[in-house]
Amino acid sequence: MRATPLKSDLERDQYRFYEGVEYKHFWDGLKRSKLDELEHAIVRELLPVSGRRIIDVGCGYGRLADCYLNRFPQVVMVDASMSLLRQAAERVKDRAIYVAADVNHMPFRAAAFDTVLMVRVFHHIPDSQACLAQLHRMLCSNGTLAFTYCNKRNAQRAMKWLAGRTTENPFSAEPAGVGSTVISHHPKAVHRMLLEADFTNLRSYGAGVFDWLAGKLGPLGKWIPPGKRLAGWLGRSKIAPWIFCGAVAQNRPDLIDAAGLEDLLQCPLCGDHLSHNEQGFECLGCKKYYPVEDGIIDLRV
Repeated sequence: MRATPLKSDLERDQYRFYEGVEYKHFWDGLKRSKLDELEHAIVRELLPVSGRRIIDVGCGYGRLADCYLNRFPQVVMVDASMSLLRQAAERVKDRAIYVAADVNHMPFRAAAFDTVLMVRVFHHIPDSQACLAQLHRMLCSNGTLAFTYCNKRNAQRAMKWLAGRTTENPFSAEPAGVGSTVISHHPKAVHRMLLEADFTNLRSYGAGVFDWLAGKLGPLGKWIPPGKRLAGWLGRSKIAPWIFCGAVAQNRPDLIDAAGLEDLLQCPLCGDHLSHNEQGFECLGCKKYYPVEDGIIDLRV
């Protein structure tokens, strides 16, 4: 099993450094299982009870698939890691379409989805505003966005700074950790970026507190609840390490009709239409060819 690196050229690799990582083992143990339970509960709360077409951006090995498979007849699972997508396909089978893609070059037409889910990805993206604009473009009118970010202003970081144990000011607006694989954002900066990207009806939930406490208590930690009842308050107060956001896309066209997969896709390089054959997809404009491997469409640039 390969560990996730702390440093990476994110401008080049995005979150492709998960290639070959057994990410499911990250969730082993009491502490992470508590966090996993809470994140499932929050995602179920943020997603609409039903819809037509959802995309899970950075789906990994399909950890959160059980939150949406029974709510949407059309499911697209996207990751930059082929190894993780293979694991997702083993779990979800033919209930989803699997696409390898880079988040800043998404190969989908405008208004292709009524729901976008993106969990534990935003903190890997150097150009946060461009990422939100890309997600807004893919959503239809009043489409739902549910995503997470690493909270720079969480209580633990604030206390360390006030105690003089770190020089990184958690109250400043600029992102922290730029150049590493974990970039944290100030809640006010994320709120501003969402509004600039034309999202409204913002909701927040907090995670990463009760699982931390459970880990500190050892065997007694199994009695600590995941923290769902206080997740809303932790989100509104912005003191939790991880913030889950829900938002609604404004000023978008209606959801596009799609008779087949080709109607959803576009070339991630030039934006032109793709033609499909048994081996893959070819762009009608720039003639770039995108293969299909193990049932996964490789549309990475």
